[in-house]
Amino acid sequence: MITMPKNSKIVLLLAVLVAGNILLWTSNTMARRSDAFEQIGLLTALRRELVVSHVEEPDQEKMLKAAVRGMISSLDDPYTTYLFPEDIKQFDKHVGGTFSGIGAEVMIDETLNRVKIVSPLEESPAWKSGVLAGDIIYEIDGEDTEGLSITDAVDRLTGPVGTEVTIVVRHKTGEKETIKITRAIINIQTVKGFTRDKEHHWDYMLDPVNKIGYIRLTQFNKNSGPDMRAALEQLNENGAKAVILDLRFDPGGLLPTAIEVADMFLPGGKKIVSVKGRVVPEDVTYSTDSGTVFKGDVVVLANESSASASEIVTGALHDNHRAKFVGTRTFGKGSVQQVRPLATGEGALKITNAYYYLPNGEKIHRVKDAKNWGVNPDPGFYVAMSPEQIKDMLKIRRDSDILNDENGSEIRKEISPNWITDNLKDLQLAAGLEAAIGKIQNGEWPKVGTEGTDDVRNAILLENLIRTRELLQERMDEVEKEIKKIEAGEKIEEDDKPVASGAMKDKTEDAELVPAE
Repeated sequence: MITMPKNSKIVLLLAVLVAGNILLWTSNTMARRSDAFEQIGLLTALRRELVVSHVEEPDQEKMLKAAVRGMISSLDDPYTTYLFPEDIKQFDKHVGGTFSGIGAEVMIDETLNRVKIVSPLEESPAWKSGVLAGDIIYEIDGEDTEGLSITDAVDRLTGPVGTEVTIVVRHKTGEKETIKITRAIINIQTVKGFTRDKEHHWDYMLDPVNKIGYIRLTQFNKNSGPDMRAALEQLNENGAKAVILDLRFDPGGLLPTAIEVADMFLPGGKKIVSVKGRVVPEDVTYSTDSGTVFKGDVVVLANESSASASEIVTGALHDNHRAKFVGTRTFGKGSVQQVRPLATGEGALKITNAYYYLPNGEKIHRVKDAKNWGVNPDPGFYVAMSPEQIKDMLKIRRDSDILNDENGSEIRKEISPNWITDNLKDLQLAAGLEAAIGKIQNGEWPKVGTEGTDDVRNAILLENLIRTRELLQERMDEVEKEIKKIEAGEKIEEDDKPVASGAMKDKTEDAELVPAE
């Protein structure tokens, strides 16, 4: 009998375990590869049968594009898209900033399967023409947008400087409007104050009596950081005790700029944002002492049209107890996209590979059926505005950035929350000013809104009801078209028959109604 030393037995046992794990890993890997090959084989077999046997000769390129889009649509992620070779040049123009267009952030509304305006950039052609956040685009230059991809939508909305594009939108109020927009290079000053002086320079002091400043950031671009720093330094020189940072209707922009702006209000060592994904390790960004510019009280205004970078800043200041957030829950766009050229050289994949997370660990991004997303105001600071109120407020803002008397000279009125409500129709700014005044005078933040719990439920219910109304209105529009065809004596094909009420009901089932408990 041959005996084996104890150490040799351990080595042999480890070798057996390692070999077993390798075999198990190899077996699992081969199984996954086998499944993948079977799935590809199914697609290949299906394509072959369609090409050989279908009564009409299929457009094979169209079939390929539909298969690709179908695969991506199963992810329920409107930000992951395949860029066909013909799309890449247009995408490069957009990223490089050499394009001209209407100046609005757009997405695909999954319920309506149409293009939706996230927010128009302030002072952009879209903004000046009356396009509103939340508008659904039904037509672009006479063509229906149903089923249009985000790439195709951007391609149709952008174009040479000075050319016009006509869109048909339905506002949140239910009103349908045809809007003609002249395209332009989108190069906008993103940092704004409350009024301008006689030289047309921004004045960032909202309330000179209580020393409260006001800065509105419309987008996060490469110039926003230096401009924000200059505005805060001006307020410091004028002895500002508090500042209202208005991020409403800000669709976002550059992540480094968002970090830079948040750093201006935070002391060193505070978590600003973290990024992580299924295959992307966590990367946390902290504030620095050298980045701090303003140390007074801060109120952040944000709403359901504040997205991406604006949510990062709102969350960083709110979660670190550096600012009081007044408004409504933010949009919920907190995903990271990466463009990866395919090895075949045939196009590229713009893929979501990570999410942004707030300092409290919550994910910003809104996914299907999610109950939590974005940033929420504290109880007592939830201040909502109806679509009609927002429309009135934005019209006043568009009409004038400066308060003038009949002779054209600047007026400096004594600003108060009531004056803002009566003259500017801006309930959220009025509430933000009331909060800042209370903090300065009494040392504590007064509650200026509602608790928010029921309001959030009602806001979700309202959103779903508006979506249902849009679906019903869309069906009614189709019925009206069919009625006009029949009245005009046109022949109605089998596929063009009016939609039955039952079919209408089925379509609206996609919009889940959440009761207000």
